Amino acid sequence: MPLERLISARQLSVDVLHEIFDMARKMRTVCQETGRTNLLADKMIGLVFLEPSSRTLLSFQSAAQRLGAGIVFIQGVGSTSFEKGESLSDAIKVVSGYCDLIVARLPKSGDAQIASDASNVPFINAGDGGNEHPTQSLVDTFTIIEELGALSNLDYAFGFDPLQSRSIHSLCLVLSQFENVGFDFVSPPELKAPGWLIDQCRSRSVRVSESSSLKDLKDPDVIYLNRLQEERFPDRSLFEKYRYEYRLTPDQIPPATRLILDPLPRVDEIALTVDELPIAGYFRQAQNGVYIRMALLAMLLGRSL
Repeated sequence: MPLERLISARQLSVDVLHEIFDMARKMRTVCQETGRTNLLADKMIGLVFLEPSSRTLLSFQSAAQRLGAGIVFIQGVGSTSFEKGESLSDAIKVVSGYCDLIVARLPKSGDAQIASDASNVPFINAGDGGNEHPTQSLVDTFTIIEELGALSNLDYAFGFDPLQSRSIHSLCLVLSQFENVGFDFVSPPELKAPGWLIDQCRSRSVRVSESSSLKDLKDPDVIYLNRLQEERFPDRSLFEKYRYEYRLTPDQIPPATRLILDPLPRVDEIALTVDELPIAGYFRQAQNGVYIRMALLAMLLGRSL
C-alpha cells in the first residue's frame, strides 16, 4: 500500500479500503487465535494525544501492543512543553526522532496536516478538532461491510451534530464513493451539515436530504449517531437546549433499519434500551477498532502477515 500518512478520509479510495479490510480480517484472526504477534517487535509507536480520548487512544495502544511494538506517548497539553510556548511542528519533529510512526489526536482543525508535514516518520491523524477522523471512518465502513455485506445501495441517516462531528465528516467522504447511496442528515437547525460536505456528496451523485426531527427519517438501512459535541459549542445554552431532545429510543427506529452505529462515547444520543436490539452494532464497532488500527500500523510500516 503506497499510503504512508493518513491525514484525511479523502485518501481512502475503494481499493485502499479493501486492502485495509483484508489485513484487518487477518488481524482479527490473530487476536482470536493467539492474542498477539511480533510483527512490529522492532518498532516504536508514538501516541500524541493532546485532546481527551479513551476509545481511540486505548484501541491504538492495544493495536500496537498486540503487534509487539513499544509505545511512547504524550497525553494532554498539560504534560507537554506547549504550555511553555513550543510549536506543534517543533514538538512533532522531536517526537518523530523517538519513534517509527506517530499517531496524533489534535485540538484544532488543520493541525493534522501541520503535524504530518513536520513528522519525519509515517503519521496517522486520530482526529483534528472538528475536521476529520479518518481512522474512525475505516472502523465504521469495516463494521458496515462485515454486518451488511456491502457499502453501496444503502440509505444512511446521520445525527445529531453533523456540523461539528469529525466522525460524520470522514465517514461521509468515504461512503460517497459508493454507488446508489443516500444520506439523510438529522440535526437541530443550528447544527446542519457544513456546506462543503453537502457539496462534496452531491458532486458524487449522493442523494442528500436534511431533517430536523427523527420523525422525518426515511427508512434508512443504517443509522449513525454521534453525541452533540459539547466541547465545541460556543454557547452552552444551545447544547443544553438539544441534549435530551435528540435521542434515539426503540420506538423511533424505522422498521427497515438494519444497523445502528455510534463512534462512542455515548452521552445522551442513544437510549440504553436500544442496546438490547440485535441491530445495535456500536459495541461490535468498537471492537473492530483494534483490528483496523492493527492493520493500519502494520501497513504504514510496510509489514504484512
